[in-house]
Amino acid sequence: MGLQLAQLSPATQADVASKLPGFATASNPIDVTAALLTNSGLFGDVLPAVAQDPAADLFFLNIPVAGAGYDVDRFARDAAAFEASTGKPVAAWQDNVATPFSAHGLATFPNEGEAIAVLAQVAGHTELLRESRAIWPSLPKVQVPAGAQGFLNEVDSLNLLARHGVPTVPMHLCRTADEARAAFDAIGAPAVVKACSAEVPHKSEHGLEALNVQTREQAAELFERFGAKMDEMGVQRDGVIVAATRKGQREFMVGARMDPIFGPLVVVGDGGKYVETLKDCAVLLPPFSNSDVQAALRTLRIAPLLDGVRGEPPLDIQALADIVVAVGRVIAGAHGAIASLDLNPVMVGAASQGAVVVDALVDLSKTNAISAF
Repeated sequence: MGLQLAQLSPATQADVASKLPGFATASNPIDVTAALLTNSGLFGDVLPAVAQDPAADLFFLNIPVAGAGYDVDRFARDAAAFEASTGKPVAAWQDNVATPFSAHGLATFPNEGEAIAVLAQVAGHTELLRESRAIWPSLPKVQVPAGAQGFLNEVDSLNLLARHGVPTVPMHLCRTADEARAAFDAIGAPAVVKACSAEVPHKSEHGLEALNVQTREQAAELFERFGAKMDEMGVQRDGVIVAATRKGQREFMVGARMDPIFGPLVVVGDGGKYVETLKDCAVLLPPFSNSDVQAALRTLRIAPLLDGVRGEPPLDIQALADIVVAVGRVIAGAHGAIASLDLNPVMVGAASQGAVVVDALVDLSKTNAISAF
């Protein structure tokens, strides 16, 4: 559960030992032994002594045997008084004597695992409450096309992000074969050519994306082919994109959505074509900082890769975190006009080499009421 077993100071152990039989264990975990049978006040004596130690925050009471002859009500009363006076959480496990503890308001559990899990949850929640929250003094004025609903096409999606500080891949939207040739000349080889249609958010599934394009004539031929394919599919034809090829050391995804309960939520995780299958991601609730994002990245299964493995350099997670913060500000600044954002892949280079968004999809709210560009 990630909890540390408290290392009690010598002074604390000496104080505890003075209250226990000579054969008892005063180091953590403390064994008060069957002396409870003859001294029902041991809990009331030992718990306050342990609580004085700065390392003691959470308490777990394990009483597997307490039958006839044990003053269980006294145990429960003393433990409850201790919790009330110190404010330190106590979780108890009693095999068959839970009723008195529950009657005195103590949290009791049917097994040790559940009790420790609850203490771990208390510790995690307390840590969150004590963390200083990031402050976003102002939000960007995010504007989307007036009256638009559903998906924006890729170019409009990337342009929206770029206006708010998100680094995006260089690209040109072409509406003729000659424009595709000129765009290729400006971009250079190898280029990426793909269809642009708000009605086809996932182009590769329809054969509407080509990588490693090497010549201007190849770009022009793909323009014609993709245009014909969109016409055949009966979808809106916004043009064809000629984009630069950008490679990174690792592909990530960044997403955001407006949740009906929590409001804006942002997700970051391992990206690429297996993102829905592997589902290795972390969720952040705005406002958050660059350091908050980096801490979230450390919770992923791929976290060991962030620092480089097998001779690889560490990743530029600073740049990735900057993108995540910017996306959070965009979804919050849209004030409900954007239903969701999907950035995948985000190419992340080695440390100091930056990160760039290669593909993005903006889904507008059906109740969009934000003014036009």
